[in-house]
Amino acid sequence: MKLFSPPLILFLIFILDPLACEEKSSKIQSSKERIVELPSDPNNKAEEEIKITDIETEVIAARQTNDNTIKDQLVGVYFMPSWNTSPDPNRDIDSFWSCLMGLEDCSSIKNTAVWGPRGRVYDNRYPYEGPFLDRKPHPSLGGFYKRDDPQVARKQLEYMKSYGIDFFAYNWFFGRHYYYHRYFGPQSTLYYPEGWQIDPNRDGRVAVPGLEEWNEQLTVLLQENEKLPPEKQMKWAINWCDDSDDRWRLWLDIGSPESISAGRNYEGEKPDKALYLKVHEKITQLWIDKYFKRSDYLKSEDGRPIVYIYFPQDTESRAAFYGITMRELLDRSKVIAVRNGLKGIKFIAVASGAMLPRERQYGMPTQWRANNSKEIWRGGQYVNRLLFQNYVPRLKGMGFEGLTAYVYHNFLSLENRSFNDMRRTYQSHWNRWSEFYKNDPNFEYQVPVAMGWDYRPAGGTWPQTTGFPSEPEKDRVHSNKATFKAKLEDAKKLSEKYQSSNGSTIMICCWNEYLEGNHIEPTEGHGFSYLEAIKEVFLERRMGFNPSPPVSVASSKNP
Repeated sequence: MKLFSPPLILFLIFILDPLACEEKSSKIQSSKERIVELPSDPNNKAEEEIKITDIETEVIAARQTNDNTIKDQLVGVYFMPSWNTSPDPNRDIDSFWSCLMGLEDCSSIKNTAVWGPRGRVYDNRYPYEGPFLDRKPHPSLGGFYKRDDPQVARKQLEYMKSYGIDFFAYNWFFGRHYYYHRYFGPQSTLYYPEGWQIDPNRDGRVAVPGLEEWNEQLTVLLQENEKLPPEKQMKWAINWCDDSDDRWRLWLDIGSPESISAGRNYEGEKPDKALYLKVHEKITQLWIDKYFKRSDYLKSEDGRPIVYIYFPQDTESRAAFYGITMRELLDRSKVIAVRNGLKGIKFIAVASGAMLPRERQYGMPTQWRANNSKEIWRGGQYVNRLLFQNYVPRLKGMGFEGLTAYVYHNFLSLENRSFNDMRRTYQSHWNRWSEFYKNDPNFEYQVPVAMGWDYRPAGGTWPQTTGFPSEPEKDRVHSNKATFKAKLEDAKKLSEKYQSSNGSTIMICCWNEYLEGNHIEPTEGHGFSYLEAIKEVFLERRMGFNPSPPVSVASSKNP
């Protein structure tokens, strides 16, 4: 994700600012200290009470510009991994390329969970419009490249750096439910915190499940990045995508009769609150051990690693099932980071959502409720849904220090049916949230930008179990270099206006969301045009060049 009279003046106010009549519940809290105490664990280091000063009292030097100097924007881009969809270990069917090349191997349009029992249905009314070969990566990247090709990773890093991108936020996925065995060869190298409990009688079966998913590209990107001279390395950050209900259902299935019968679990293993918290600690410790201490990891100016969390409502809803708040989860991570010699963690929410009352059923949930509390693996419902404008004021109290977005699809009744529409939608959000946070220098709004939207390779917007998309007219949000550059110029100008409170980071979606039609990586269809636009707006401006003025929303045309 109305009154006319009397009095007439209320109507005029509503027209000028549709959100003006809403109660703004966000208040800057008074300074205080929170004490987060982790339960004793004999397998970990000695426990000790650690105090974490609230974010409200922290001062981030980068945002205290006493001389009112305009700083250069920090440009980030999201990086989406692909994966092998083939059940045959001898065959690799890339989740991206298969859908761009046609129908046969595209798992997205065969997904019965979202499209229904027949998968995506094509007929005269909704014909197949592919293949989408204009999205084939540029020849300099090797066309439909292998996701773990080091030469491709080097080129990707080179292009990002040379065209003015400062860091990438890697979409990071974690499966909570995976138990594995430390003494079993193929699994022996999987991450597990040093000293944590295993069962030596079961080939070293780990006591706390969970492992990274779809991280092949991250591994090779980091390997190639550290080979480069420091001045040519890319910074990067985790964008934790905890949004998959499938992974949540698999977690809830731990210890079910079916799981015990199939040998996936042993008696006594169950997804209770204690294990959920241990898995969260494991996730945090993995971040620290593998990533946060790297010199190329993105940190705030006070030295804390930055973590983006995509769709925080999903994590919040599932934690609430156990009576755990999002604030408690994030504070727990911060405590663990401090115990490991870091200064804490800075969390940024990546969020958007429905805003109209009639869309509340698609709003942002705050709790997951099991259909049967005795058989939670049977599923449940996401409840207590909030509209986006009611969810955002809660973020600071949840432990976040910033807000940005992946893609905005609407703003109230404004819908994206063209790139001009998208520019208006984005500008409405930019103005709304920049103003909302302008008096809070310790919470930043990172201005988001997207190059378009076209979900047709994956079946269309939005999947329904009937086999047809619900809003296919939204799959025509196409830009070109000129219109994308104009949007970047708009974002840059607004970021500068609110820099003293909202910081100077601009987030671009996306490097390679090929199935969503939201990709700035060089392709056969658009070449290097989107990277050139970024370079002209940000990099050349830093070097003293004066690029051409932006195209106005009213006059720009889609290609």
